[in-house]
Amino acid sequence: MPDKLVPITKENIDKVLEFLPYFQNRSNIFYKEGLEHEYPIKVYDFLRTLYEQKFTVEFPSYKRRKDIYSFVDRIIPMSEANIGDIASIFKIILAGDRLTMGGGYLEDCIDNGLVLDLLKRLKEIRDKMD
Repeated sequence: MPDKLVPITKENIDKVLEFLPYFQNRSNIFYKEGLEHEYPIKVYDFLRTLYEQKFTVEFPSYKRRKDIYSFVDRIIPMSEANIGDIASIFKIILAGDRLTMGGGYLEDCIDNGLVLDLLKRLKEIRDKMD
């Protein structure tokens, strides 16, 4: 059965990249610690944008799950990630946060720079599209 890939357009990428300056600014508060982890509205807007712009897809069938996780674990450099890989990693981040019931997986991915690295790599890919 062929993959049902949803094409990600330049416009989809541009919408997600609107959040790059937000995540680059380390003086921003990305979450509030407490009994339940809460995110500022800007982070929720980012998550909604990922869904709306088709950046929450399963990993490509030509890649093994461990290959995608190798990006997350920084074994494979982010410079080798393509758009499908990036979308798959965002899906992993969102699923991980849901599985921990907002218990900090997204926070960890913001703190360790994974979200920012994904956005920077996405910008590199987008710049080559023009």
